[in-house]
Amino acid sequence: MGEKITRISITLPEDLLRELDRSLRSQDYASRSEAIRDAVRDFLANYRWRTELEGELLGAVVAVYDHEVKGLVERITEIQHESGGVVKSSQHLHLDERNCLEAMLVRGPAGEIRKLADRLGALRGVKQVKLVVVST
Repeated sequence: MGEKITRISITLPEDLLRELDRSLRSQDYASRSEAIRDAVRDFLANYRWRTELEGELLGAVVAVYDHEVKGLVERITEIQHESGGVVKSSQHLHLDERNCLEAMLVRGPAGEIRKLADRLGALRGVKQVKLVVVST
């Protein structure tokens, strides 16, 4: 017998669902559930990788967010300033009318950099956060 499957429900904006469906067709996925299981596995693998980082790191934290979410830009700035000095530089890019990308060059203890990425990723309006480690 296989692994027990539990049914859940998720809520997605219509444009994200349309993009998901287009992507699924082009990749020959059998179902949305199969693709979402893959996405959750990828999310968990990335989380496990980030939690295992140790020592002094050099890299970048990249965040994509909706700048129209009230107070979000200010909160992102606060988090950068509260990050224990690991943010050495940041670059802001306007992607379209609503979305921005913030790229932060970071250097410092793995725990502080992980905390920065986790705090940014937990904010309402932040769509994606990636940590890229260049050197350890």
